[in-house]
Amino acid sequence: MKFLAVLLVIILGRFKPRPKRVSKFAKAAIPQSLLHWLMLTLYLIILEVLLILFFSWEFGIFVLAIELLVLYLYLESWSPSELTGKYYIDWCRGDFQGAWLQLAGMMGLRRTDEVTDCQSAHYAICQQYLYLSLTGFFSTLFWFVLLGIPGVFLSLWANWQTQRQAASAAAKLAEIILWLPARLLGFTFFIVGNGVSAYSQLNNSDSRQESARDWLFRVALAAVGEESFRQYQSGIECGDEQFRHLAAEEIVHLNKLIRRAAILWLVVLGVLTMLGIETPLY
Repeated sequence: MKFLAVLLVIILGRFKPRPKRVSKFAKAAIPQSLLHWLMLTLYLIILEVLLILFFSWEFGIFVLAIELLVLYLYLESWSPSELTGKYYIDWCRGDFQGAWLQLAGMMGLRRTDEVTDCQSAHYAICQQYLYLSLTGFFSTLFWFVLLGIPGVFLSLWANWQTQRQAASAAAKLAEIILWLPARLLGFTFFIVGNGVSAYSQLNNSDSRQESARDWLFRVALAAVGEESFRQYQSGIECGDEQFRHLAAEEIVHLNKLIRRAAILWLVVLGVLTMLGIETPLY
């Protein structure tokens, strides 16, 4: 029951953005220090322990309602459909500046009215889209399966910590927390995408020096197609019309790749659950 409820909240956050009032309240409620995150995680652990020790339907529903409410507020509310909506239309029309300004602020990128390089804008959007998909769905689901509700907030803290871009021991720990599901997601892209091109990137010896964000973007772009990865790696400027069509196809294929990976994860988790392989935390 808890797994289905948490999964419903995660999926709704991907496809139905929160109202503006709720979004403003959520931004104000997100902890802004490591101590606040530790206190929040401690409260959730205490609730989970009490739920296991004194289990009852009334108490369980009360605890679940609190956890889902907090999760609904803290999860990023951003829908992939917005990438293939107005952004896609603007891009196909050739208005890459309008496409960039449409999503840059929403996705946490620095907006500017002086964007002149369409390739940099396109790859920045694609990379951020992958990262938000990792932190908003895959990493959240991965740590929930392992640690239950506290694992969800461990993933959210790791995302918050990496966005601060501050060099510290906590930042290294956050990178490790995100690296594990990112690594698993990269192998998933190898299965559901272009396996030959993705495999060559999985074997790249330089991957150890890359962050989870950069490594996952490189593997995902290779899984989309060898042509897309060659264009990105070479950095050769195509004609505006030629690159516009290539970028529009990459947006659609990238969205399909992430959707297939999500379906595969859910199918595998469903099979493991039917086989009785699960934890009492969910």
